[in-house]
Amino acid sequence: MSSSRHEDRSQLPPSAMQQEAFVGSQQALEQVLLPPQPRTDALVSAPLIPVDVTTSTKKLTLSRTSTRLPTVIPATEKRVRVISSISTAPAPIQVAPRRRRRATLVSILVSCLTVIAALALFISPLDNGQSQGVLQSLGTFIQQNSTLAAFGPAAQPVTPTPTPDLMSGEGYCGGTDIWGTCATAVTTSGVMGTGVMQKPILGAVITQPFAHPEYQTWCGCIRPHSGIDLAAPYGTAIMAADSGQVIWVGWDWSGLGWAVKINHGHYIATIYGHLDHYIVKVGQNVTKGQVIGYEGSTGASTGPHLHFMVMVNNIWVDPTLYVALP
Repeated sequence: MSSSRHEDRSQLPPSAMQQEAFVGSQQALEQVLLPPQPRTDALVSAPLIPVDVTTSTKKLTLSRTSTRLPTVIPATEKRVRVISSISTAPAPIQVAPRRRRRATLVSILVSCLTVIAALALFISPLDNGQSQGVLQSLGTFIQQNSTLAAFGPAAQPVTPTPTPDLMSGEGYCGGTDIWGTCATAVTTSGVMGTGVMQKPILGAVITQPFAHPEYQTWCGCIRPHSGIDLAAPYGTAIMAADSGQVIWVGWDWSGLGWAVKINHGHYIATIYGHLDHYIVKVGQNVTKGQVIGYEGSTGASTGPHLHFMVMVNNIWVDPTLYVALP
């Protein structure tokens, strides 16, 4: 009887709820197992309206990305970027602009004027011996009031070796140049000077007085003039101012060029510089007025002239104390 009941129930029609549940489960299974079918409803079958992509203001782009897009919030005002003080970049060095100072220009102008004034006072042309009143006065003042008026070979950069002449007080001697070769009390040959000198050149004018400050090439400095410059036509004969013996001839390194030195005895000597050439030799006896060479412009010279010097105890003195010049 039970079996008949079971059969009867199976033959009974399903209820409405059972049918709806069956249909739902069947549709879910189809969605999982079967590929999606194209829709045929009214929305899909509706005609497509073409869209102009170039004129569209909105574009929807669907893409899959794992990057998180930043959220941009518009600000009402622009913020000023502040650089952190921990930055490793070195701060730019601010160089102060150079300022031209008036004091610098004034000092340059004063220096130029000083140099021009010094040149005007200490340098005089060789061919203008008659217009040196101010310069001669300055030279005389220096001669009378300065210890630089007479300076000997001790001021030369080359120090000669001392000799018995030096020890006996006959002047600073012992060298082989014109400054270290000294006059003696008595000449080697016995020919002595008369004590009265004559002009060493005729027809000359004084272009540089004694003790006048001038530029010295041997030291690169300004020192008093050690003699008297006498200018005459080039090649004029040069004569011995007094009798004596020639003790030095040759080229002088300190600026005299070709020169001659004569020993007159009594520790007195004369020097003749800037010669074109000389015609005597060491040891030769000469008499007062004898021609010993010819005027030139050798050595530190700016024109033809004779540099005439008188030395006592090998220290130069004013030649006008011994001879009237010119």
